[in-house]
Amino acid sequence: MASACNQLCQRCTSIFRSRTVGIIRFQYSTNAEHCPPKLLRAPVLPFMLQRSQTPSKMWTQVVRSFSESHTKVHSSEKTTRDTDALPRTHVVPYQNPRPLQLSHGGICVNELQTALDFGEAPVHSALEEISDEVAVGMVIQSALPPVSISLKDYVNESETLRKLVQLGVQLWKLEQRPNVGSMLLKLDFQADVAPRLVFLKQLGVEDSRLGHLISHNPFILTESLENLQARVAYLKSKKFSAESVASMVSRAPYLLNFSVKRIDNRLGFFQQQLGLSAHKTRDVVTRLPRLLCGSLEPVKENLKVCKLEMGFRENELQHIVTVIPKVLTANKRKLIQLFDYVHNTMSIPHDLIVKFPQVLNTKYLRIKERHSFLQFLGKAQYDPAQPNYISLEKNNMASRAPAATSRLLVGFRKWYYNAAGFNKIGLMRDDTIIEDSDVKEAIRRLPENVYNDRMFRLKRALDLSMKHTILPKEQWTKYEEDVRYLEPYLKEVIRERKEVEEWSKK
Repeated sequence: MASACNQLCQRCTSIFRSRTVGIIRFQYSTNAEHCPPKLLRAPVLPFMLQRSQTPSKMWTQVVRSFSESHTKVHSSEKTTRDTDALPRTHVVPYQNPRPLQLSHGGICVNELQTALDFGEAPVHSALEEISDEVAVGMVIQSALPPVSISLKDYVNESETLRKLVQLGVQLWKLEQRPNVGSMLLKLDFQADVAPRLVFLKQLGVEDSRLGHLISHNPFILTESLENLQARVAYLKSKKFSAESVASMVSRAPYLLNFSVKRIDNRLGFFQQQLGLSAHKTRDVVTRLPRLLCGSLEPVKENLKVCKLEMGFRENELQHIVTVIPKVLTANKRKLIQLFDYVHNTMSIPHDLIVKFPQVLNTKYLRIKERHSFLQFLGKAQYDPAQPNYISLEKNNMASRAPAATSRLLVGFRKWYYNAAGFNKIGLMRDDTIIEDSDVKEAIRRLPENVYNDRMFRLKRALDLSMKHTILPKEQWTKYEEDVRYLEPYLKEVIRERKEVEEWSKK
């Protein structure tokens, strides 16, 4: 009896010390003298087959069941003590004609087998030996550098990044976008990147445009080839030529990331809102493919402004959009400012604006300079019925000026530059730009020497302003020396922000 109890306790203890799945087999003696039949038939461990119980609860039930069984058998031990004193010849040995069977809940087993699952998955040791077959089948990834904030640390280890750099992809742009760097590192060049590059090449995208396309839309590398082919097939079914599709994909990198349903809805929207024919709709979208990718809110606002605030009729608006599609995506404030100057200051009626809609695609400062210059010359006459008529077409406004126009225009610009006054305290034009979020980001990207020069000019100008004085004339910033050092960085920041906004609205 004692040996059986000790064996049971040792087995149970070894179970709960292990975290792996184990099969425990209890071999019971067939000698009735060592283990009474009543104890063997007691339900000691079958409830351990219930997986939902925790190990501590299972151990409590084991001890409780064993105590109850021990109490039932203890009374019989008093009677067996008298028989132990008898000679061995009086004891009839127990003969078990068949293997011992334990019954619990109607289930008979020869050996009690209990499976205990203490974890979702087995925990293997790092020092555990493995077979040769397993070792041969193991795939070890190439060693990568530790976590880095720049993709340049991974270029030498990643074939995908090396090939993208050779294509002209600007990794410094991609690493600034969230989750794009990790996405590129997970791509396999042969399986993921190469098939899509071949597809774009067969589509007609020039080699020199592949780097630009992926730099602006790296997510095209994760699109399935079936989806890309379906979208191109849809555009061709709408009678877009192969050259038009290639041009649209090159100039609107996100075009193929949108579903066929969305592209179809966009084409239907422009055809219905503008009242254009299918041919004119294709022409407008081909010339400005970002109409299919960007948000529709600016388009709706501009259409409303052109009808309500500017007073154009529907047929006039159709002609303007057909000639200058950029009117649909132009900044609403700048568009209203330009129209107000052309219509109210230059006294140009609606019919002339419709006849020469290019005037709405001109920069405000440029058209203001030209008008001021023509006023200075006494040539600001835009009525075709009057003599010395100056056409509103951009080329004609320059070509109909006198021969010395270019020289006089430069002189006028210098006069306007000096009249502004910021050059008298040593500032440049880009030093006077109001610092919004885009300008701050552009300033952050400036080279160190350019940034230091900017800060010196600003501090000197602040000091002069507090003293109510200006620099000597020989130290004024000259028109020829004023360089737009911030403009390229600012344009890049604004373009990136618009792309992120368009992608987030998908």
